[in-house]
Amino acid sequence: MAKPLKLLIIERAKELIQDERHWCRGSLAIDASGEPIDPTSKEPVRRCALGALVAAAYQLTNNKALCYDWAINALRPLCGSNTIVMTNDHRGHAAVLALFDEAMAALLGSDLACNFKNEFENHQSA
Repeated sequence: MAKPLKLLIIERAKELIQDERHWCRGSLAIDASGEPIDPTSKEPVRRCALGALVAAAYQLTNNKALCYDWAINALRPLCGSNTIVMTNDHRGHAAVLALFDEAMAALLGSDLACNFKNEFENHQSA
């Protein structure tokens, strides 16, 4: 059985910022010159937790219109976007990775991941 989209988004987001040199605070994404940039572009060298989720959703679906919604909902019901941003900007890199791990563990035993996958498939066929 294929992994649910929600789980894939979190796994990919974690890969994007696993190395702390690719993680940032205060901006969704930053380019090589230190300027804020769209996290879905190919130029970011650093992303925050939410920026990594947005980039992961876009990379997996190639749907710019919905990637922000999927990113914001990827960790629900564990937490919402405000918690993701606060954890990223105030608690730091290790806390973000722990939050991603906690969300993945919660998803592995729930039907919520299946619901999210069905939502994605419904948008694909529309």
